Amino acid sequence: MVPQRPLAWSLVVAAALLVGAGALPGHAQQPTAIPERPNAELLFDEGVAAFEDGRYEAAAERFRLAAEYPLHRKTTAALMMSGKALLQLQRPAEAIDRLSVLLAEYPETSYRAQAEALLEQARLQQDAAAQAQDTLRVGVTLPMGGAQAPLSQALFNGLRLAVDGHNGLRRRYIPPRGLAPADTFRVYDTAAVHSDSLADTDGSTTVATPTDTVRVDSLRIVTEKTRRPSWVAKMYFRATGATPQSAAAAVDSLVRLDGVDVVVGPIRSAAAEPAGRRAEAAGVPLLAPIATDPSVSKGRTHVFQANPTIPDRGRIMARVAAQGLLLDRVGVVFERGSRLSTQMARGFREAARQYGLEVPLSLPLRGARDWSRLPTLIEEDSTLTDSLLSRAEALYLPVSGRGAAGKIQGALTGLRQVVPSARVLGNAEWHDLPFMEAASAVTATYTNGFHVPMRRPASRRFVRRYRLLTGSPPDELSPDGRRLAYTGYDVARFLLRTAGGSAQVTSRALRTAPPYEGVGMRIGFKGQNANQLLFVHRYRDQQVERLR
Repeated sequence: MVPQRPLAWSLVVAAALLVGAGALPGHAQQPTAIPERPNAELLFDEGVAAFEDGRYEAAAERFRLAAEYPLHRKTTAALMMSGKALLQLQRPAEAIDRLSVLLAEYPETSYRAQAEALLEQARLQQDAAAQAQDTLRVGVTLPMGGAQAPLSQALFNGLRLAVDGHNGLRRRYIPPRGLAPADTFRVYDTAAVHSDSLADTDGSTTVATPTDTVRVDSLRIVTEKTRRPSWVAKMYFRATGATPQSAAAAVDSLVRLDGVDVVVGPIRSAAAEPAGRRAEAAGVPLLAPIATDPSVSKGRTHVFQANPTIPDRGRIMARVAAQGLLLDRVGVVFERGSRLSTQMARGFREAARQYGLEVPLSLPLRGARDWSRLPTLIEEDSTLTDSLLSRAEALYLPVSGRGAAGKIQGALTGLRQVVPSARVLGNAEWHDLPFMEAASAVTATYTNGFHVPMRRPASRRFVRRYRLLTGSPPDELSPDGRRLAYTGYDVARFLLRTAGGSAQVTSRALRTAPPYEGVGMRIGFKGQNANQLLFVHRYRDQQVERLR
């Protein structure tokens, strides 16, 4: 079977070769009055051959050159074929220009009906291109079942609040009479929906789905338009299944069926890694909101992690110690049996060399109980002399796992006996400890990826809008749900800000975007594919204060 050429090119070419195709401006066709120009006609013939071969760029150039000659027998044919080739190249503005010249200067051309049809097609193509340029299509893929469903809902609520805010929409629910307010917000899969033409009752939408991707059972949602943005963002949702492979399939569906510009999700590293692999193959940026395993974005161009990886947390602490705290020598104590503690310690040591920070000692602990046995372990280790211990201006203790607060308390008690003057550095597990006096005694300083200062107006606005949307404030969620609500909002706001005035999010733009200070997190990739920004806190006078 011979493949058909697009747009019925054979009919156009046959018509273009008719004798007398070119007519004098404003007059009926008069073949005998039109001069022959061999060079122009040769260019036209070359253009026809290139068009037949599907080489539309070469064809458009040959037709353009042929049409620029003084009037000849192929002038009108060259103008029409030029518009045809430009349409194939998705350059509707140029096609409109050529076809308009044809119709204006040669109103009685035999190609008039074809040119008008092509002109309408070019205008439709231009409108579609303008609409696509003015809309950021955000794909969202989250797990729907099991224990992760409430976390997905909280993250989605935050994403939606940010998108609604950008689009100038405000949603609030009205509970029926006699029913107490309850958070019954649910996410519904829209895998079967491929059109983005569906709208809410106010004529705008942020999610492509017949009934809206999110609804509230037994409650009525009122959508109010507060302003008209210069461009809109639309959300497209896919649920991930129970296997990591389903996350990759969800991303593939978002890319192929919905043509999304960027993907947010999934939640866990195990699902984010295969999802990222599919996004990388498609060349579509994917931003994993909380995945921390470095395999998610390692070696990839289009996959990003909004949550710093576990090794990066150690590297960031080394940078803070050297450049922020101006320390020269920091020892490391870590739990060898804990993968997270080991990775943070390794990251710290690697970055220490980069920043000229000396690590005079590195003490691996065999298990959780060793944190409270530090004096004994140090005494039994013949390599740890008093002079070596005294060289350390601070000790980095990356603690992780169950009972982290107990490990920290045991470590602080023991360190007072061995190195009472050393400062202590930590990680997010050191946040809001109940024994502030002991932490203040060593001026414990730590990095933290999540911090919500409720005195800030932005934080209070978020809480108010979240309550309007769901019926309850984020503080009534579980600790993980609360964090994901803020994370969803900040991740979406970061993407929308990066899109700027172009409604486009590119991998390069994400990698080079200026630091973003959100309501609960900081995001800045600094040329990397994993977030390089954390908050820095310290204990002093039995209080927690933020350093940066």
